[in-house]
Amino acid sequence: MKRRISLLLAAVLFVSVTPANAADQKVDYVAFGDSIASGQTPYGVKVGTSYTDLIADQLETENYLSSFSKEFALSGETSTQFLARLTQSKVQATVKEAELVTISTGANDLIQLALTGSTESMQVLEVLAKIDRNITEGIKQLKLLNPSVDIYVTGYYFPFPSMEEGTQKDKLKTAFSLFNDQLKSTAARQSVSFVDVAAKFNSSYLPNPNDIHPNVAGYQLIADQFFAVWKGVVPVVDQDPFSDIGTTGSQARLAIMKLAEAGILNGNPDGTFTPKSNITRAETAIILARALGYGKTTAQPGFSDVSTNMKAYDAIAALTEAGVFAKAPKFNPDKLLTRAQMARVLTQSLKLEASNAVPFSDVPATHWAKDEIEAVVSNGIMNGGSNSRFLPENNMTREQFAMTVYNVWSQTP
Repeated sequence: MKRRISLLLAAVLFVSVTPANAADQKVDYVAFGDSIASGQTPYGVKVGTSYTDLIADQLETENYLSSFSKEFALSGETSTQFLARLTQSKVQATVKEAELVTISTGANDLIQLALTGSTESMQVLEVLAKIDRNITEGIKQLKLLNPSVDIYVTGYYFPFPSMEEGTQKDKLKTAFSLFNDQLKSTAARQSVSFVDVAAKFNSSYLPNPNDIHPNVAGYQLIADQFFAVWKGVVPVVDQDPFSDIGTTGSQARLAIMKLAEAGILNGNPDGTFTPKSNITRAETAIILARALGYGKTTAQPGFSDVSTNMKAYDAIAALTEAGVFAKAPKFNPDKLLTRAQMARVLTQSLKLEASNAVPFSDVPATHWAKDEIEAVVSNGIMNGGSNSRFLPENNMTREQFAMTVYNVWSQTP
């Protein structure tokens, strides 16, 4: 699977952007913290792409990045463990060479308290005081190791939106609100920057009601919030290749731009991309064949409605020969692609396997694409909709398709 995704990467994301004055602005970036900094996915204990990776990717895209490490960001880490980590010689050596440091820590201290059922005001305040001491001392240690390092303390979203309404949820909301206020205050006292996450984060970024970790879009939002306060030279993304993608979400815009720059996606003659329009099976074949590096084949696809003079003929033939598309009397090239069909195409293309069952209320055990849907979701490539639904019969739009390919890339080490 990783080899196949790597081929996709090579075709889609080989992009070079070089600002004229980038040579003297490159940074060595080190990320500290817990599972949010390391990038745990919302389905299964699996590390994927975090906001830290997305920050590094944006910096690298703009040729501002010298090096990046999230080696010191580990799932489950508390603020006490963060502070202890700064005594390690390897950590200290890395910090001395860094220009940029982000810190995401303290949430596990609160979560551990919540697991004991102890969320009374005094207990919460005691934990918050401990977090304050640990982060304050940690920042001091970082500054001693490297007085010129640029430090950012990342805030947190409320991780339990699916919890049953009641006193316990209200107490946890209050606790996390106080936690963010304290992080902001701690950062201010130490003259470092605070990245506010809670203000724009909502439950749509937490697709699994039984997990506290965000999807890629959620991690992208955190990265966007970082760039909103970054003291460095803010990367300016190249001019949009299409006139109508400026109003799309940041993740969709970035995905569309990279695919367009690599020659994978094309726009319309009038300079638009029409991101909200639905994608057809023929368009899907062309884009996937380009992205996966499939060339021409002498094999006949065998569909009665696919002729040799069609633009998509070579792509359909190549993907059918590879087993991505199943042989059938007709291909239905102009038919719109559904989410369930997208799941099957990706599963076949990337040889995906489900790492765990992912229940959706609208995907019964008898659904023809159940295994494929579980595969793409458990691998973090596609997400469900609201109310634990996958919406398998909904059509894919061009921007959704671009973001899905982006997710393939972002889940690859």
